[in-house]
Amino acid sequence: FGVIGQEAGLETILKWMMEMIYKVIPNWGASIIILTIFLKLIMFPLTKKSSLGTLKMQELQPQMQVIQAKYKENPQKLQQETARLYKEAGYNPVSGCLPMLFMFVILFAMFNLFNNYFEFRGAMFIPGWIPDLSAGDSIHTFKFNIPFIGSELRLLPIIYVISQLLFGKITQNGGTMTGSSAAQMKIMMYGMPLFFFFIFYNAPSGLLLYWTVSNFVQLIQQLMINRIMNKKKLEMANNKMVSAD
Repeated sequence: FGVIGQEAGLETILKWMMEMIYKVIPNWGASIIILTIFLKLIMFPLTKKSSLGTLKMQELQPQMQVIQAKYKENPQKLQQETARLYKEAGYNPVSGCLPMLFMFVILFAMFNLFNNYFEFRGAMFIPGWIPDLSAGDSIHTFKFNIPFIGSELRLLPIIYVISQLLFGKITQNGGTMTGSSAAQMKIMMYGMPLFFFFIFYNAPSGLLLYWTVSNFVQLIQQLMINRIMNKKKLEMANNKMVSAD
């Protein structure tokens, strides 16, 4: 019941924020876009910290391998030494999950928002494309049904998939994973957007608008983070060269 209450509270806050924006710009679609950008800006420091934490984890790998080899027969000691290494390095493995967790909490809150509040029933964004933010958009109606899709050709889910693939590509370019980790990342990068494409194809267009704008904003933020990470990598490489000398 506590979780349900928190979700309801978050929905109320998001609704209030959108209403404040709507008073300035009387278009619910524009309110969603502005709110999304605002939320992403708030989350940027945490997202940046999470990405730099990934780089820190890479830096700690040699020490981790030594600890794993030394205490492979003693799981409890291995856990203690790993925790000690993380603490000394100022690395928190949980921090990497927080941006993703926040994203899904907001996503479900937005989903409930467009299903539960009558203010968004029939709320128009762009005439002829998105006449109702509580329903799916439509650019063409087929005379037949397509499995998992229906008879409506929707543009927002397609734009969402493109935005997600672009974001995944940018994220992968900024990463340093190899081997099985890289293979898993590729599966996630291509598989998850296609999975969500079918799951949310008929979802409220307001929800997809939020998710798509969120992806494009995060893509820009990731490009900035990649530049910071590349500088950090260069510093790490220079430090190793100095240490070797």
